[in-house]
Amino acid sequence: MMAQTGYGEIKRVYVDDAPRGLGAGRQIVAYIERAAAAAVMDCLPLETGIRQSEALDLHRSCGYAEIGAFGDYKPDPVSVFMEKRL
Repeated sequence: MMAQTGYGEIKRVYVDDAPRGLGAGRQIVAYIERAAAAAVMDCLPLETGIRQSEALDLHRSCGYAEIGAFGDYKPDPVSVFMEKRL
């Protein structure tokens, strides 16, 4: 495995109502993952809210798993921290 040389974090993924359910969110996440891998990142973390069910479903369906707080984040009962190994 290559050493991690960069840091990235998914901050926001928005899909308008009209194209929801057509795979647009998965395509956006896949594009971000390819860019992160090209930058020699071995994992991609994110933080989202517990009430963001669409975001949670999207990221889980893309292979993201829950982790503890990372970076400058502190544990927060209304936050969900996730990452995917690339």
